[in-house]
Amino acid sequence: MQNSNLGLNQLQAAKYEYLSEHVCDWRSNPRPFSTIAVMQKGEGYFEADNKSFEVKSGEVFFIPVGSKYISYWHGADEIMYYAIHFHFENSYSEFSPQRFCLQKIDKMDSDKFLRQFESVRLNLSAGGSFLLKAYGAFYSLYADILPMLDCAKPQNQALQKIKKAVDYIEMNSEKEFPVDYLASLCHLSQSRFYALFQRALGCSPIAYRNNVRIRNAITMLGSQYTVDDIAARVGFSSAVYFRRIFKEIMGKLPSEYRKNLQF
Repeated sequence: MQNSNLGLNQLQAAKYEYLSEHVCDWRSNPRPFSTIAVMQKGEGYFEADNKSFEVKSGEVFFIPVGSKYISYWHGADEIMYYAIHFHFENSYSEFSPQRFCLQKIDKMDSDKFLRQFESVRLNLSAGGSFLLKAYGAFYSLYADILPMLDCAKPQNQALQKIKKAVDYIEMNSEKEFPVDYLASLCHLSQSRFYALFQRALGCSPIAYRNNVRIRNAITMLGSQYTVDDIAARVGFSSAVYFRRIFKEIMGKLPSEYRKNLQF
């Protein structure tokens, strides 16, 4: 029986605005969360894994967690899109975003997406029991989108061999731990473990841990925590180091990114 359990540990609604030209480069740091978005103004062009596609105003696109790509954004006056960011606790579910590839969703109605986006945004902002409505609106949207998605390649054997280490990092990302400890969880030598990890996830174990920390930090940026508080809570030794890693991964400082979530 396939594992279909899902649990959200990140759900956010964001608005992105750029000037007439902008580049987002995720080739070095795999994307730490998944995104469903709709283009409102301007156009975007994606290049990933020997494939490319363009999104224009009114078109919906999907970016699964772990994606490595570069995107180019351009518009006559400005560029704008609305996005829902999310992450599931269970990476091995038959419905997990990792099972699908980065793509444009041609069959998705943009007006329907915007209605669901607004429901997610307003209920997240209201908090309390309204969070249940936000989660419900997202799950309904995700259920509608799943049949429209093209599948990625099956999970490789390397990922299965390092599963225990990946799960440990996800659950303990705020802690410091040596790579040889992660290797021991998988009953592998450190060199073999490192090579398999790099092959499966496209980054080192420490880079992956930083990605998880940044994902958790982004969730907290939607709250009233200060940047310094967030840095300490997610495991960084200093706020200065946190800001540097955040900008390396997200392309902007935490205070700048917070504005995308508070519109």
